[in-house]
Amino acid sequence: MEKEEIAYILYEVRKKLVNLAIIFIFSTSLFFIFAGFLVNWIVSDLYPAEAVLQSKERLIEVSEELERISEVLRNFTLNPTEENKTQAISAARDLTRLAMDVSTSPILQSPLEALLLYLKMSMVVGTLFCSIYLLKVVYSALKSRGLNLNIKKSSAAKYAAVSLVLFFLGLLYGYNMVKLFLKFLYNLAVSQGAVPLYSLSEFVSFVFLMVFVFGMVFELPLILFFLVKNNLVQYKTLLYYRRHLYVLFFVIGAVVTPPDVFTQLMVAVPMILFFEISLLFIRITIRNS
Repeated sequence: MEKEEIAYILYEVRKKLVNLAIIFIFSTSLFFIFAGFLVNWIVSDLYPAEAVLQSKERLIEVSEELERISEVLRNFTLNPTEENKTQAISAARDLTRLAMDVSTSPILQSPLEALLLYLKMSMVVGTLFCSIYLLKVVYSALKSRGLNLNIKKSSAAKYAAVSLVLFFLGLLYGYNMVKLFLKFLYNLAVSQGAVPLYSLSEFVSFVFLMVFVFGMVFELPLILFFLVKNNLVQYKTLLYYRRHLYVLFFVIGAVVTPPDVFTQLMVAVPMILFFEISLLFIRITIRNS
């Protein structure tokens, strides 16, 4: 792609900035209305609270501790002496500690945490819709410059349908992988005697980001097929830079995930796998690339 074409694309994008702003504001505002429902669903389905109920011995300990605390507080209400008051204050602290120990939901670390979380999620969705519109603008600009893209209306509909299917398959895969991974981490923390208190914002952001990344990863075969099919990238070029792309995939995994090897592999390995599947599919379907 020449410099003149790039400059023309940027010019066309600049002309559509108002439309992009409208799309961003509308989609962000619309999603913000339903963000609370999505957060509640993520927490209720993905937060590994059942681990608290798996140990009968621990449940017995909690029950006995609650009975002791209840007895101390009852004694204070019936006989509010100074000694019973001291014991009641200590029992209240034990009750707080116990509630945190058997917590079955994330915690809020600031009054605005939930509101900012909804806003951040909404902005991500708004950016996604803007990206879709931006692709349309870029395609129209390239077509007006005479670049021969083999996309008819019927082909565009097929691309869109396959893209949606791949994206939702990626969401489904990512959702189940994150669910298993969170359960593993929670059980690991409990087995070590730690109290896993997750921030609502960090917990939901992690789930939202990971699931979204997997949705985009599943788009890789279609993207590469489109680029090679329309001679924007050569098949031999993909083969030549294969190792470089592997490194890039691990870098992406490191950027979008927490700093541990396991989650990086969760992102990088599917990207490598889908890249190889893409190469195989391109080799079979596009023989003259």
